[in-house]
Amino acid sequence: MGLDKDDIKQLIAILQKGLSEDEPEDFPVEEIKPRPKIKKTISKNKFDVMPEAKMHKEDTEIDRRLNVQPPTDRSRTYKTVRVRCRVCGKNEEVNPSLVESIERYKCNKCSTSSG
Repeated sequence: MGLDKDDIKQLIAILQKGLSEDEPEDFPVEEIKPRPKIKKTISKNKFDVMPEAKMHKEDTEIDRRLNVQPPTDRSRTYKTVRVRCRVCGKNEEVNPSLVESIERYKCNKCSTSSG
């Protein structure tokens, strides 16, 4: 099913003949313009200057009771809490804000499984 040498030579001759009969190769070439460089700017967090940033301080008493943690910076640190899954018994160290009660803790695997 492959081509032999005679077939390849005929194919080359056909292609060359087609090139010679076509229009001349001096096609107008469009000039390629360089892309404009995009300036990367680092913007400040505009939320810090908005009045909403301080609204949590004016919350009602019930809102204060319902908050587990007050709003803090994202780079906060925490001490992990050692807990044991009540279903499979796996010991883990997790963020304390994820644990409502140490006795009722379920690991992710047990929480997502059916049953």
